[in-house]
This record gives sequence, C-alpha cells and structure tokens, in this order.
Amino acid sequence: MPTYPRTDHSINTRLVNIIASDFYDSRLDLSERNTALDSEWSKLPEVKCVEQLRASGTSDRKVRLFITFIAAMERARDSTRLWHAGIRLFELHPELFNPAYVSDIPFSVLFNLLSNNKVSQHHRPDTDAWLIIAGSLMSGNSPVRRVIDHGVGDAEELLKDLRSRDHTGRNRFPMLRGQKIGPMWVRMIATPGGAKIDRMDIIPVAVDVQVRRVSENLGVTNTRGLPLREAKPTIQCTWQKAIAATNIGGPSGIAGTCAALDPVLWFFGKHGCSYCEKIGQKVPISRACDYCQLSIPTHHGKGRRNVTTSLYP
Repeated sequence: MPTYPRTDHSINTRLVNIIASDFYDSRLDLSERNTALDSEWSKLPEVKCVEQLRASGTSDRKVRLFITFIAAMERARDSTRLWHAGIRLFELHPELFNPAYVSDIPFSVLFNLLSNNKVSQHHRPDTDAWLIIAGSLMSGNSPVRRVIDHGVGDAEELLKDLRSRDHTGRNRFPMLRGQKIGPMWVRMIATPGGAKIDRMDIIPVAVDVQVRRVSENLGVTNTRGLPLREAKPTIQCTWQKAIAATNIGGPSGIAGTCAALDPVLWFFGKHGCSYCEKIGQKVPISRACDYCQLSIPTHHGKGRRNVTTSLYP
C-alpha cells in the first residue's frame, strides 16, 4: 500500500461515502470492542448527554447553554468523562448553566463546584472562562447569544463572534474560539442542540489527534512528523475536497457537510484506529479498514463478520 499522499481523489471520495454510511447506517462492526450495538451516532458523548437532558424535559435553550459551557472545557480531555461529569453537575447545580446566575456568584464558589465535580481540569483558567462566557452571554445581542436563545444563526457569523474581543481587548468566548473547538461547537449547537444554522458547508472538520490518526492511517493525508497545528490545514482541505465531490448523509441540519463527517472521523479514530494501535493488531470495523496502512498484523476474530471490501478500482 502507498505511504505517500494520495493523488487519486476519487478514492478519498469513496472513503468518505463508505465511512459515513457505515457510521450513520450502524454498519460498523464493534463486536470485539465491548461497545453496545446501538447506533454509532447515539454513542457520541454529547449526543447521549443531550438525549438524557431532553428526556428529563430540559428546554432547547438550556440544552444549548449546557453544550456551550461543557464544550468550553473540552481541551485535551477524555470527552466521555467530561460530558458525563457535565451531566452530573447539571443535575446537582443547574443554576451554574444560567449566565445571569453565574455572573453574580463569587469566583471561589464556581471554582470549587467545577473542580469538585471534575468538570474543570485546569481549574483557574477553566473557571475564568466559564465566568467570561456567562458575562458575554448577558451582554448585547451577539450571534452566539441569538443562536442559544432563539435557535437560529449563520455559521460564518458564529465563528467570527466566537473569536471576537470586548472593549478591553479580552476574548469574549475563551476556550470556544479555537480552530478545533469553534467549528465543533457550531456543529453541536446545530445538532444535537437543535438550532437552525445557515451556511454549515463552511464548517471544516475539527482536527484533533483522532481525526489526524484516521486521515494518516487511511492514506488520505501524509502529515506525519508535522506539529498538529501545521497538519490541520492539509487534513481539513483534503476532507473538504472529498465531501464536495459526494453527498453523504447525517443528522438534519448538518447532512452533506464536513460537520456531518467530523463526528464520524472522531468515532472511527477513537473506536477504530486507537483500539488497533493499542493492542498492536488490526481489528477492522468498516469496509474502509481495507485501506489501512498501519504496519501491524490483522486479527481475524472467531465469528467476526467480514466488513472489509477492497476500495481499489
């Protein structure tokens, strides 16, 4: 198999179709991963948590506030643990997700509640960010505030607003303005957050270590040796070109866009590539795994169905 960047972009397009359809149609083979066999989309931590909130009668606005504050804590974290810690905090202290309430409580109170409930990791900067975001949601009629309060927005305006500063030069939405978390937050606000957001097609794949791992292991890009920040543009551009040449499915509001591909790649990297690298064997979960370039043996589990089909023309 080639170890250089692929020049036949039609194969990348076919990979996009296969990965997305296997994910959204629940055709991934997770039988050897001790993972429940419900739909892959519903396994995403933010989706599971939002479904839990909605089942308890939480309004769309409160769901979007929950997504906003917890997403701001998601950097170099185990996503599943963070979102579940967020749910526990919401159940115990729903007032902490109310910008008006947060703006009036002492720093020390919020600091202790976030740290004791394992929502914050870098406790002081995380608490600062929570307070600043709450304050920003209390002032003016910005695109971010409108999409949370009223469920409508524009993707480009939202990204611009996330990266804005106040009159003192301070970031209005710290921890949400980054190149990874910003697009991811917009996607989450659309779904599972329930907002109607125009121009979702401009949202790129939110590149993290999992998305990079999938991109490299499947030969879509070759960015090995580059710092993640330098690898991101190449990875995003390559997947964007592949998406533009096809029409993938996905949840309402993000179908057919990189925002729909983003959770697919994250799940594939976490439950596919990371698992295989950890045990030192290829245990395919998708037909796309036939193009894996990892130099490790293939495991043929007893009774496991064959999920691989050659992608070569």
